Amino acid sequence: MEQLKKIISNIPHEIKIIRPLKKGLISEIYLCNFNNVKSVIRLDLETPDWIKIQRDSEIRILDLNNNHKSEKNILYHDLEKGILIRRFIEGNKFNLNKINSDEQLELLGRAIKEIHKTNYEKDAINNFSNAINRYKEILKYKIQKDSILEIGFKMYEDLNHESYPKVFSHNDLTQENIIWNRKYVFIDWEYAGLNNPLFDIASIISSYSLNDQQIDSLWRGYGKKSDVDDEILRKWIKFTYFCDYIWRICLIETSIYDEKFLNLDDLKKNLSIFL
Repeated sequence: MEQLKKIISNIPHEIKIIRPLKKGLISEIYLCNFNNVKSVIRLDLETPDWIKIQRDSEIRILDLNNNHKSEKNILYHDLEKGILIRRFIEGNKFNLNKINSDEQLELLGRAIKEIHKTNYEKDAINNFSNAINRYKEILKYKIQKDSILEIGFKMYEDLNHESYPKVFSHNDLTQENIIWNRKYVFIDWEYAGLNNPLFDIASIISSYSLNDQQIDSLWRGYGKKSDVDDEILRKWIKFTYFCDYIWRICLIETSIYDEKFLNLDDLKKNLSIFL
């Protein structure tokens, strides 16, 4: 708490911490008042350089989003000190067990489509393949010793050559990053950038373990099912699990965390069906 007070005291604004919201692997998040605006402050823990690069990309995306809105969402940031303050977003984590899943998945499909229709200058945003290449560089001495890494990188290389046009994508559509309050709001944009649109769709399918009927509902909202090769989509779904593994191994290689802390054994068991 003393460290938190010290960080807050060096921010040239009026800030009052209300309560902690979440402590993750790379950051701590608190509910706060920022200049009398209900807000969220994210404080990065000691992070490796590759995550700092992702944070820089996130700030650029959020700045671009601010320019498209009359009310600013991002209120303050200091990339060097790992500080981000944004407006608090009212709502609940999207949960398929508590709502009409078919209707809500259709709305979710429409919301994802709106992301993919966003038109940013290509040189202003990141490319997902750049992140994959950074992971590959970090793990270059481990790939040949780890069949899961080898398969995962090869899988992405094959998928990245598919003919689907790259669009602006969120690239981290997990349950933690989707909020519902009469509409969908997506948070945590550090991995956002150009990518095959099927990766966002595949991330939803794997994160929520959607069945065929639910997948059809998602596509109804998105509006592109007839153009999609089901086999390619299945490969992207499979890749989401490998991508999670790759990310965790990068964190193990560049931080204080070990395989036990990151539950790597459980993920390996899930991946074993693909090997």
